[in-house]
Amino acid sequence: MNNDFNRNFWVKISAVLPAFLLYVTVAAGAAELSPPASPLLTDRNGRLLRAYPAGGAAVRSDPVSLEEISPWLVLSTLAAEDRRFFSHPGVDLKAIGRALWQNSKKGRTVSGASTITQQLARALRPRPKTLLGKLGEMFSALRLESGHSKEEILEGYLNSVSYGNRTAGAQAAARAYFGLPARDLTLAQSAALAGVPKSPALYNPVRHPGNFAARGSFILRRMLELGYIDGESYRLAAKEKVSARLAPPPFAAPQFCDFALKNSPGGRGSLATTLDLAVQEHAADSLSNQLARLSRRHNVTNGSVLAIDNFTGGIIAWVGSNDFFDAENSGQVDGVTALRQPGSALKPFLYALALSKGARASDLIEDEPLYAAGGYTPLNYDKKYHGRVRLREALACSYNVPAVRLAEKTGTTDFLSLLKRFGFDSLDKPAAYYGAGLALGNGEVKLLELVNAYAALARGGIWLPAAFEAGQAPSFFLKGPKCGARRACPERSRRVIGANEAYIVTDILSDNAARAEAFGPDSPLNLPFPFAAKTGTTKDYRDNWAVGYTPEWTVGVWVGNFNGSPMRKVSGITGAAPVLREVALKMKELYGSTPFRRPLALSSAHVCAESGLLFSPLCPSVMEELFLPGNMPSAICGMHGAKKSAPAVPASRPKIKYPVDGDIFRIDPNTPLAAQAVFLKASVDDPDTVWRVDSKELPERGPRAEWGLRAGFHRAFFTVKRGGRTYRSAPVRFTVVK
Repeated sequence: MNNDFNRNFWVKISAVLPAFLLYVTVAAGAAELSPPASPLLTDRNGRLLRAYPAGGAAVRSDPVSLEEISPWLVLSTLAAEDRRFFSHPGVDLKAIGRALWQNSKKGRTVSGASTITQQLARALRPRPKTLLGKLGEMFSALRLESGHSKEEILEGYLNSVSYGNRTAGAQAAARAYFGLPARDLTLAQSAALAGVPKSPALYNPVRHPGNFAARGSFILRRMLELGYIDGESYRLAAKEKVSARLAPPPFAAPQFCDFALKNSPGGRGSLATTLDLAVQEHAADSLSNQLARLSRRHNVTNGSVLAIDNFTGGIIAWVGSNDFFDAENSGQVDGVTALRQPGSALKPFLYALALSKGARASDLIEDEPLYAAGGYTPLNYDKKYHGRVRLREALACSYNVPAVRLAEKTGTTDFLSLLKRFGFDSLDKPAAYYGAGLALGNGEVKLLELVNAYAALARGGIWLPAAFEAGQAPSFFLKGPKCGARRACPERSRRVIGANEAYIVTDILSDNAARAEAFGPDSPLNLPFPFAAKTGTTKDYRDNWAVGYTPEWTVGVWVGNFNGSPMRKVSGITGAAPVLREVALKMKELYGSTPFRRPLALSSAHVCAESGLLFSPLCPSVMEELFLPGNMPSAICGMHGAKKSAPAVPASRPKIKYPVDGDIFRIDPNTPLAAQAVFLKASVDDPDTVWRVDSKELPERGPRAEWGLRAGFHRAFFTVKRGGRTYRSAPVRFTVVK
């Protein structure tokens, strides 16, 4: 190699070399032959995702064996750098003598006489270009030879030497210049590549292609002269036009790669990840296409996608943003780990909790105006109320008012505790901070947490940490009693909800008929295979979500703006759900899916679609519902009896269903008082029901009446006539505060 030494350098070398070699003969120990490789991240199929420069200097591939390098490159390297490699002890005295004569004749350094072993020593430990530096290099070379075979040294050299353009090692260079692994290089390509280490700047394949080609031709002739190749091989190789093109470095899944590298154990040159580049690219394209449709009219600039393998927790796709290089829209922010409000996406976990406390999917719940604690007044997305609805319908249609009622009934403390067991560590405030609004997603969570929590539902209630390294997460589908009859959980997993409750929630989320009233029968969530899905939208349109799963995999999508600006009328079903659908179809194609397996302990029965009770022959609409063991309703529906000419006499004293005795309502100072009211509701369905509040008769008649809020203590009751008699309900007392 060309080293800038003064004219007297080789004279000094010849004077001290004998003593130096004597010293080396008593030296012991072997050195490492390859410097640390660059961090290289590959997907689950071995495709390169990202190559990080080693020490900020060069991309160095993982070491490969001589058998994985083209024999043409090995022979070309010997011809170009060290034809007596297999005969000298690491320092070539003949080459030193020749270099001494050449340098003295020219009056400058024209030959450095460095052997392959010396060059390897220099690559492993760079030294200053001084006499002491050269002596140290020679000492290291002799030390390498004393502890390693020639084949090991040659292999180390080919894995370490610089080939220019921030590439080191034959494998990295072959991929960078020719897009090939080193084992597939032709004779002509090998000869040209072997010429680069002599001067990576002068023989740069990209900047100086002429020098690169000329050096390759010179090495081919030398190989012929040395007998490394025959005349026919030389003739064919000389005709081959060798052109090198520096391929752009791979830059797939940048946020995922940064996350994986940051969280992986150190000291490794490569990391085989769980990511599937085919799904990753499809997810990124699906997100980009959807954002292009939404961006101009709806002020939508970004989004994120995450896909997880349910069996292992392995991450299959991780799209952190729409465009990593879009500085204007904060493209380097990672939406998978950013904190955002999830909207209704937390509701399935609330309903799972309610089921575990005895609720049934067939139970009726009021979807009527509600004044929750602290004056909180939830509204449904469609700004309508739907009366008494079954829990199945309330969850499938994502009604807000029933969810808040359910949160108040089950307790926000228990709900928050369950969410934390599902892995929502970002919800770090006390339950009182969130209140019943937690059911509507007023806390901030990560897409990573949300998708992994839905994956736990897909597993039948078993939470498993997300994994990014191939082989990092064990399968939990093992026989044993710990997590059910056919599943045993490793220590790193945990059961967070019963398998029965998880399945009922899954059944609701995959019930297209149940959600049709809110989303239509042909929404993006209606896929041609069993698929459980849920959307979420914040009230100000700053975030919308869609998450869906099969037994095999789970996909989640977030759409919004990293600067926090609201979108214009974009909900989860119109913003995130179309992306979810596209990615889910790709996942089905590549990973398949199976129907959800119903636990044997669950029972089913036909119930009245209106009352939720066991059906009678008079019920106009009947549906099949699932029930937890021992929790099937015992009453038969009596709502649809034969019509009578006159109202029946009440079997018991009528009562007020809403409000209940002791309720407290708060006047909202930010809402006009005229727009605030309590909606009174009777237990009887009679159009002539007469209402009185504080002994004052209300003008509105019927089973429901509206009373405008007024601060103070109040008393309400109603009267109804049956069979010539007037029946009066028990009074209800409630308070209105400012």
